[in-house]
Amino acid sequence: MKRFILLLSLIAISFVGYGQRLAPVDTLQGNETVNFANLLSAEAIQVVCTELGGTADGSVRLQASLDGTSFYNVTETSGVYNFYPNDTLTITDGAVWLIDLSNSPFPYHRVVGAGTASDTTEITITYRR
Repeated sequence: MKRFILLLSLIAISFVGYGQRLAPVDTLQGNETVNFANLLSAEAIQVVCTELGGTADGSVRLQASLDGTSFYNVTETSGVYNFYPNDTLTITDGAVWLIDLSNSPFPYHRVVGAGTASDTTEITITYRR
């Protein structure tokens, strides 16, 4: 009976994280622009900023594409994209950005960060398909 309960517990734990993936964690250093992740068929994205040095600042935007090669900036338009709190994240230490992509007509999305001088910020992206 104990083995059965242990097996059921392991199965339940495996379903808790179902569908969530962590994109590669990357850093934004100084005055640079970084294309963080090319996400195929993502339905939701969470971005978390962690200050590593200097004062975390700059911005993060979402881009979309039909072919995964040519991307353009997207904004909150007619309920296609839902951004929380808005369509551009201002980078600060501990900033969290949520994006609902469930109505997007585009299969490819990526997160693009632009930093400013004298800072290093870790950008962690989690997404769900």
